[in-house]
Amino acid sequence: MASKLSAGEKVCWYCVLTGALMVGGPGLFPDAFEWNGGQYAMGLVGLLIALSAFVSVFLFRARHKGRETLTSPSAKLLAHWTYKTGEWAAFVGEDFEREQKMKWSLFRIVASLCLVIGGIFWVLDPDKGGPWVFGVMLSLVLVIMGVIVIGTRVSRDSRRGMVPEVRIADNGLLLGKELHLWKGWMARLENCDLVEGQPPCIEFVYSTPAKNGRQTNSVRVPAPQGRDQEVRELVDHFQSMIETS
Repeated sequence: MASKLSAGEKVCWYCVLTGALMVGGPGLFPDAFEWNGGQYAMGLVGLLIALSAFVSVFLFRARHKGRETLTSPSAKLLAHWTYKTGEWAAFVGEDFEREQKMKWSLFRIVASLCLVIGGIFWVLDPDKGGPWVFGVMLSLVLVIMGVIVIGTRVSRDSRRGMVPEVRIADNGLLLGKELHLWKGWMARLENCDLVEGQPPCIEFVYSTPAKNGRQTNSVRVPAPQGRDQEVRELVDHFQSMIETS
């Protein structure tokens, strides 16, 4: 039996239909779209929406199938670990602190550049556009601050409400509800290693195609207490898989 469409696929198909209507509307109903040339701009925008959404359908379909391979009763899992409340809480807290530290370090660099550039414009053009440029840069800094504060807390709260488990297979893993895939769509696993922390974690580093090269992603999985040998064998398995790929 064919699997049902995922929510992402449904949204994409709606976008394809909307884009197609934007493209075909002026031809089907010319009297209703006499906008002195604006209908052509609408058609181009609709074409971009339709094509982008159509490609995205297959991306969401691949992720949906990847999730099914990790959750189906016949899934070929390398590990399926569940955690005690204390273990999961310690992991969520430690990961939240690590993510905050990393993002605030990047923020300081970006904010400094924005304020310096805005300040230069203000000094060079204090009576016209300079203050406006500085204001835009300052607004950008404040928006980034808000995104960091809200984003990290939403991620932490979301993980706290997840089922404390992880499912790991050769093609990816499911940490609570977070899906990470490193096979398909030219994704690949770059590294897997055991890292120190409270608790110790297995860190998976994988990359995906991006506009200017490849984008690196990482996810940490808490190592369950009392399963040191199993954890080590899992890391060795993925390191061997990386070396032979």
